[in-house]
Amino acid sequence: MPEPILAAVVPEVIRDNLPFLAAGFATTLRLAAVGIVGGSLVGLLLGLLRHAEIPVLSRLAALYIEIVRGTPLLVVLFVCYFAIPALAGYRTTAVAAASLGFVLFIAAYLAEDVRSGLRSVPAGLVRAGLATGLTRWQVFRLIVLPQALRRIIPPVFNQYVRLLKFTSVASVIGVRELTGSALLVNAREFQPVAIIATVAVTYLVVCSGLSLVGRLLDARLSIRT
Repeated sequence: MPEPILAAVVPEVIRDNLPFLAAGFATTLRLAAVGIVGGSLVGLLLGLLRHAEIPVLSRLAALYIEIVRGTPLLVVLFVCYFAIPALAGYRTTAVAAASLGFVLFIAAYLAEDVRSGLRSVPAGLVRAGLATGLTRWQVFRLIVLPQALRRIIPPVFNQYVRLLKFTSVASVIGVRELTGSALLVNAREFQPVAIIATVAVTYLVVCSGLSLVGRLLDARLSIRT
C-alpha cells in the first residue's frame, strides 16, 4: 500500500506502534493454533471415550468435561499458571500456561461436539456395514467416524472462532498477545478509539476468515456425501 494511502487509512498511533502490535498479533495466532490443534486432538479422544461408554474411562471423561465446561476460562488459566506449577514444583511461562489452558478448555467443548456427531450417525449404517462382513472397528473407522466428522464441521469451527477471540483473556496473566499489546500501547499513548477500533477490526477479519474456511469445508464435504 502506498505511503500516502497508508497514512490516510491507518492512524498515526498504529503506524508508530505497528511492530509491537504485530508481535502481539503473532502471539495471538500461535496461541490459537496450539489451542486448535491440541484441543482438537484431546477433544477427539475425550469424545471417543464418551461414545465408547467404557465404564471407568467414560465416567472420568464426562467428569472432566463437566468440570471444565462449568469453570470460567480465566479460572482455568489461573490454575495452569499458578496452581499446577506450584503443586508440581516447576516453573512455567505465561505463554506456555495460556497454551495449556486453551487446549484443556476448548477440548471439553469439542469433545461434546464429537460425541454428538458420533451419535448422529444412523444405526442402519452400522448394521449395513456389519452385514457386509466388516468388523466393528472397521465399521467405526470407515463408516461412523468419517460421517461424524463431516457432520460436526460447523460447530467445531464455531468453537475455533470462539477460541480465537478467547485468546484475548491471556493478557490477564501477562501474555502480550494482540489485546495485551494494545492495552500497553493505549496506556502509553492514550488513544483508545484508534487502538480499540484496530484491534476489533483485526479480530473481525481473522474470525471471518476462519468462519469462511469452515463454511467452504462444510460445503465441499457435504457435496461428497
